[in-house]
Amino acid sequence: MKNVRRFGFIVFGLLSAIFSGPAQTIRPRDYTAHLIGHAHVDLSWLWRWEETVKDVAVRTFAGTLARMAEMPDLTFAQSQAALYEAIEKSDPALFEAIRARVREGTWIPVGGMWVEPDLNMVDGESLARQLLYGKRYFQEKFGLDVKVGWNPDSFGHNLQLPQILAKAGVPYYVLGRGVPAGSTAFWWEGKGGARILCYVPPGWYNVSLKDGLRSIIAEAARTSPLKDYLVLYGEGDHGGGPRDSDLALIRSAKRDRSMPRTAFAAPEAYFRLLEKQRPDLAVVRSELNPVFPGCYTTQASTKRDNRRGESLLVEAEKFSALAVAGGFRDYYPERDLDEAWKIVLRNQFHDILDGSSIGPVYDETASFYREAFARGRRALDFSLETIANSLDTRGEGVPVVVFNSLAWERTEPVTVEIPFAGPFRIVDSRGSDTPYQAVSGGGGASRNLRRVVFAAEGVPSLGYRTYRLVQADRDPEFKSTVAAGPEMLENEFFKITLDPKRGWITSLYDKANGREALSGPANVLQAVADEPTTMSAWELGLKDPLALIGEEGAKVEVLESGPVRAVVRVSSAFRGSLFRQEITLHTRMPRLDIRTNLDWQERNVMIKAVFPFRVKADRAEFEIPFGSITRPADGAEAPAIRWIDVSEDDGSYGVSLLNDSRYGFDVRAGTARLSVIRGAVYPDPEADRGLHELTYSLYPHKGTWKEAGSVRRGYELNNPLLPRTVMTHPGTLPAETSFIRVDAANIVLSAVKMEAGYNARGLIFRFYETSGQRTDVNVELPWVGEATEADLIERPGKPLGQAGKTLSLSFEPYEIKTIRVVRRDR
Repeated sequence: MKNVRRFGFIVFGLLSAIFSGPAQTIRPRDYTAHLIGHAHVDLSWLWRWEETVKDVAVRTFAGTLARMAEMPDLTFAQSQAALYEAIEKSDPALFEAIRARVREGTWIPVGGMWVEPDLNMVDGESLARQLLYGKRYFQEKFGLDVKVGWNPDSFGHNLQLPQILAKAGVPYYVLGRGVPAGSTAFWWEGKGGARILCYVPPGWYNVSLKDGLRSIIAEAARTSPLKDYLVLYGEGDHGGGPRDSDLALIRSAKRDRSMPRTAFAAPEAYFRLLEKQRPDLAVVRSELNPVFPGCYTTQASTKRDNRRGESLLVEAEKFSALAVAGGFRDYYPERDLDEAWKIVLRNQFHDILDGSSIGPVYDETASFYREAFARGRRALDFSLETIANSLDTRGEGVPVVVFNSLAWERTEPVTVEIPFAGPFRIVDSRGSDTPYQAVSGGGGASRNLRRVVFAAEGVPSLGYRTYRLVQADRDPEFKSTVAAGPEMLENEFFKITLDPKRGWITSLYDKANGREALSGPANVLQAVADEPTTMSAWELGLKDPLALIGEEGAKVEVLESGPVRAVVRVSSAFRGSLFRQEITLHTRMPRLDIRTNLDWQERNVMIKAVFPFRVKADRAEFEIPFGSITRPADGAEAPAIRWIDVSEDDGSYGVSLLNDSRYGFDVRAGTARLSVIRGAVYPDPEADRGLHELTYSLYPHKGTWKEAGSVRRGYELNNPLLPRTVMTHPGTLPAETSFIRVDAANIVLSAVKMEAGYNARGLIFRFYETSGQRTDVNVELPWVGEATEADLIERPGKPLGQAGKTLSLSFEPYEIKTIRVVRRDR
């Protein structure tokens, strides 16, 4: 089926009269087919990763080497560093044979990424690591600086990709999907003005020369002014590479004047030829989306694991780098972090993360994620422990250190376990009592431990604050700004009204702004018939709604109502599926959280969470890697990462919809819908059947998403504060501190890590500008260092001429900036 859809328009070309119509005056020998052998190897699809490594890759690579021996000038391009590394480990002799062909220039590594990933749902830092790990592998193993990006089968391309590739030293890009009709070669300009030269191979990325070379070139010539075309030929998907029939056609074409000229090609050389011959190519300034919108929701557990893995590893890097730079631990846990990142990056391969593989792939993927999580948590926990061991934690009671991984001050709830019986107080680092309340649902890891939640107030930017659990004669009493009942929740920011029979939110009154945020019942789970005619995992086939879940009645009950939070649980059912939602308001937080647990059993049905906002909007904002994009509010399914925003056309008011693990959304006028779950039936007939958990949140705000800081709110939901109960001991660090501060709200510090390479001395900081404005920013660091601007591959560029504890940087609109800082000896 996948081959059918990929080669559909080749059939059209074969059925058309060769060089008919306007092309009749074209002489075939006026055109040159620059031939490059290729095997698009799906790392997993209708088979598992193990089969790819042990069978597909070995057969493909050994077969290609055999054909190179038969036709010595033949050239072959292969992407995906993960596949090369797997062969290096499992078949060293085969890898050495490949390396010999790379040295002679006939086997050409391309892509520069660890895999050919999804390019909409992965975070910006993941794309940076795809390139970091991919390009450094090719440099280390083959001595090559790969300059040709290669994602011909990925399901769409985000608008920051031109800048991401350009800043990794990749000026050229081979792609296939989401491009404007009739496009073969064009300049693609992304956010901030970065440009790369793009090429769409005629006939697709794995063609049969025997069956189609003449018609492929003829069809391309109808819409393109080019005379030279790069043609990718060979067997793909399950591997294979150049065929015997391909080689036979190449031999005969040299003598056949009814065929285009042929020449063996190297992709980078072809792009340089293209630049020289066609400086007037069109410029495309839009995202190259959407493609296969069903993939934004299918196989939701893998998507949740991807989000968890991205957040965990970035946090582990930050605190591990700070622990090493501060002298709190002796070494950076590079082995654990590298191996964990490689797993997360490999699982971002488009057919895996996009949910379009068979069920056994996702069993295998889940086990890989477990290893990545174990490595990431080990790196994070030990680094937090070593930092905490340097605190002076002496004093009354049990110390709890609350860490903040984001570069701005935060006030948010944290949950801790109380290691003693009886009454107690929670005291902050300045000696003030902190309100707390018991967590519904009982004990923690041990039956002897109680769990409580409290609001950690003013936790410093990328730093920590210490609290103490102190035994007391009686439990303290706190005045509450939070309340709950079966028909309402309220805190100092919002008053929420619930339908007591259905559990729907009928009113969200924004106290601070004096207005109602909703135009109708919200958080309504809408069951919609979803029956695509083909390609169930990939496509949507949405029809009329089947039901509004809860319409026939739901169970609504108050779980908690205290000084820290109010929680109402809504339980409902649809056919054989069960839904349980905990609707929560916290003190000090202008955000409504909805934690959803579901037992999903349906096929050919999609669940949408519906939010009709009382705003007039003809567009909405969607987060993409390292930025966001404005799209029309036309009801089309579209991808986003941590948030979308629907605001008044005049920018006076809006609501952001945040999430911790979902990627599919649609907005029509002022109504936003989040795609919760679906029941695809091919290629996995049991896709998504079972238990799931997700959290999404509403963030009403004055002004635009830029003024309201929606970018930060999305990060906060996905990166909760990190409480750690520690021992009492002397130390050199105070009870609270900030390691790093960024003084501009529109600049996100997305990464802090040690420079790649076990002998490296530098720290890497990555930032990006979110709101499209030129910005000067000061970054306060705890150490003295020398700063150099670097690329995404961490190769240093121009020195910044700065030394000291404050780094002064200037950003262009939407700019991504990587800085390398080397600490001086104190």
